[in-house]
Amino acid sequence: MTARDATHVILDLDGTLINTEQLVDEVVSAIVHDLADRDPKAVRDALERVRGMRPRDGSERLIDLLQLTDPKTSAHASADALLALTEAKLNARWGEVALMPGASRLLRFFADAEIPVALATSTPAKYLAAKMASHAGVLDGMRCVCTGDEVERGKPDPEIFRLAASRLGVDPARCVVIEDTPLGVRAAKAAGMHVVAVPSIAKRDDLYVDAGADVVISSLYDLDFAAFLPAGSSLAARCDMRSDWIAHETLLDPVLPLPEIVRVGGAVVKGFGRGSKVLGIPTANLDATPLKLQSDALAPGIYFGHAALPGGRIYDMVMSIGWNPFFDNARKTIEPWLLHEFESDFYDVELRLTVVGYVRPEANFTTLECLIARIRRDGDVASAALRMEPFAAHRNDAFLTFEAGEGEGGGG
Repeated sequence: MTARDATHVILDLDGTLINTEQLVDEVVSAIVHDLADRDPKAVRDALERVRGMRPRDGSERLIDLLQLTDPKTSAHASADALLALTEAKLNARWGEVALMPGASRLLRFFADAEIPVALATSTPAKYLAAKMASHAGVLDGMRCVCTGDEVERGKPDPEIFRLAASRLGVDPARCVVIEDTPLGVRAAKAAGMHVVAVPSIAKRDDLYVDAGADVVISSLYDLDFAAFLPAGSSLAARCDMRSDWIAHETLLDPVLPLPEIVRVGGAVVKGFGRGSKVLGIPTANLDATPLKLQSDALAPGIYFGHAALPGGRIYDMVMSIGWNPFFDNARKTIEPWLLHEFESDFYDVELRLTVVGYVRPEANFTTLECLIARIRRDGDVASAALRMEPFAAHRNDAFLTFEAGEGEGGGG
């Protein structure tokens, strides 16, 4: 950990406060594939390498990385032309963009603790209002906003972070930056700031460590801002980010109530065959692809709540969402464990979940036995928490009620 002398915060926007990265990747990759026949993995890798750049800088770099040409002239593609194509499509879809999980809580925490906050975004000013149109008031508490068109050089150059520190009137060394891209981390470290990385590039924490991040966390729920503050100071006392977690003698670990219930439903699908066979913990997996909106509302991690199957009974459940570091999943998964002994499988049957609390981030384990022990502990935490308020009342959520004959599949 770096010196504990921070007084101010500088936030990135895209991928840190608002969930734009996946939308941008979807739109830009579709345009690239229209322009040229390129390997999907090469396109994905190129998009990750430009993540965090200003739009025009990113377009120029993307053209170079993928050797894109103008289909009419076969000449080197124009960054302005590529940007015009992406701008038109993105401007029509910014309303789909949601806040990142934990963003509202984070901003409320800084406001309550009277921590001065600035925004330093690669987004040009002309796009900012459109991106934030669905999130009125989110930027109201910022002491200053610095946009990508206000600086000569974009990230990974430190200029935008130095501009933010100047407008805050603070030494850069007293600032903590929260960033989601390796380029942003490099820029903030070059400005002489502390940096917390919340990766938007899955399963590549090494990129953020190599870029110089002081701390890499899984989500905004896991930030410990007090670690950057003088121990025992009045500021540190105001900055206990665990103050809204619930701890009780019946709980093995504290839990965080979610600000809103996240409701997830879908047919149970066959998973990896490891729940029952390898772990002795049968999970009722859901396909994350059609549940993108719901899964994006949950940062990768371990959660708990209630589950329902056709027939009327409500079950306690604990679930993981993410890439399961121990098994190194290639794709994002939703793996609920219903805390009940079932006599048979129920594939294709509709499963409904209400997710009400957060336990911890995903983690890797040195042995299978350690993983199993941790999952069982998570189950015990969930069972105990769901007998407490505010969680117990959510057992009666209307989403968990099936009409007669509703949700029944053909599996068994």
